[in-house]
Amino acid sequence: MLRRSVRQEPERKTTLTIQPVRRISVLACIPLVLVAGPAHADRAGDALSEFTRCAGIVQPSERLKCFDTAVQELANPLTRAEGFGKPPPPRPDEVTQIRATVLELAKTARGRAVFILDNGQTWRQIDGDDTDVREPLPGKTMKVTIATGIFNSYDLTIEGRNGLIKVRRLK
Repeated sequence: MLRRSVRQEPERKTTLTIQPVRRISVLACIPLVLVAGPAHADRAGDALSEFTRCAGIVQPSERLKCFDTAVQELANPLTRAEGFGKPPPPRPDEVTQIRATVLELAKTARGRAVFILDNGQTWRQIDGDDTDVREPLPGKTMKVTIATGIFNSYDLTIEGRNGLIKVRRLK
């Protein structure tokens, strides 16, 4: 589409200038469609994953309670909006912490602790954590608790010591 502008010059001549009008490109609108489309489907996808989770519950009364809650949330969008931003409640069968004994404590080249546990798991102190982890006294065992932290992280605490160590699982 073209737009015309008329300009008068000092000699009283009229000059006609044609300038293109800027349009929003169709390609620029594609991301809007891609974002808005799944937003409507997202509610149905959430409901499906919730029903799948409910189907995995073994105890009949708990399974029925889960299905009832899922149906209510699907029927009432305000309930879903009120829960926006809150972390999901832990599932009844979800493990939130473990306790173990350290069989071996090693150090990486950067000085980060590596914990080899009696349950076969191996955990490593993350690079962002600079806590100095020391060997237990001779004849003493190191008992640890690893719990889920915020933002999908894990916190390791050593029995009898203050503070926590941020870790990630290697094995």
